[in-house]
Amino acid sequence: MRKYGLIIIVVICLSVLVLGHQHWKNVIEATGVEAREAAAKVKEKEKEERDALIQSLKPEKNKQQSLIDYLQYKSLTQDKVIVSLVGSNGTSGTGASKTSNGWAGRLEKSLRSERDELETLGFINHGQEGYSTKDLLESEKIATVIHENPDLVIFENPLNNNQYQSISLEQTEKDLKNIMSKLQKELPNAKILIISPNPVANSKTENSLDLNYVDYIKVSERAIKNNKWTYINSMEGIEKKLKEENMRLADILTNDNVHPNDQGHYLWFKVMDEYFKLKK
Repeated sequence: MRKYGLIIIVVICLSVLVLGHQHWKNVIEATGVEAREAAAKVKEKEKEERDALIQSLKPEKNKQQSLIDYLQYKSLTQDKVIVSLVGSNGTSGTGASKTSNGWAGRLEKSLRSERDELETLGFINHGQEGYSTKDLLESEKIATVIHENPDLVIFENPLNNNQYQSISLEQTEKDLKNIMSKLQKELPNAKILIISPNPVANSKTENSLDLNYVDYIKVSERAIKNNKWTYINSMEGIEKKLKEENMRLADILTNDNVHPNDQGHYLWFKVMDEYFKLKK
């Protein structure tokens, strides 16, 4: 009798264990289903929010879209986004203590930190110290930019070197038109932003053609205006910042009185950064 009692107890215990195990298995499975359903809902919500953001950033719906919104839209709708820079001393970062302190390096860092979608932004700098418009056309710089198929091109018009090399105003204007023609023809879907070089201390000094730096700025701006190209007068923008900060031009230039130092590149970056966030 005692033996049968033990057997019954063992059977009961095993039954409890089996039923308990099945119960917890059912609980775990139910929890897993709930977790998957919750994750699916979160994913669906994120997709809806992403789709809504894409719709809100569509260029067709934003005729006055800022450049940073344009880049964010591109990053949401394609695998990679590329910004190509081409120009001379200012773009290469001449005068800055290190490349990251140049206006281009600062702008790259700012854009990537400003929007999560721009963390992987491709920023390719083709600035070449000493290059004039003639040098840009005769080298492979423009062809290289075209090959990269960028979404945005920032073209620093190297007028300080044109003036220094005594390239005529007529040739300067012709070079500018040729560069823009190549970029627009080969990159029909890219945005192209022209910027002027920085202010220099000897802007009134004349070259062998009796032309000063400002003469080159004016002839280029005339061509830019006539062709309705997108443009930033970096020189004026930096000079405005100098007044706001109660600083002298000498404070932001290196000893050669031509190239911006770290502070000069910072002011240049501020001009660019504000423009990128500006609704056009």
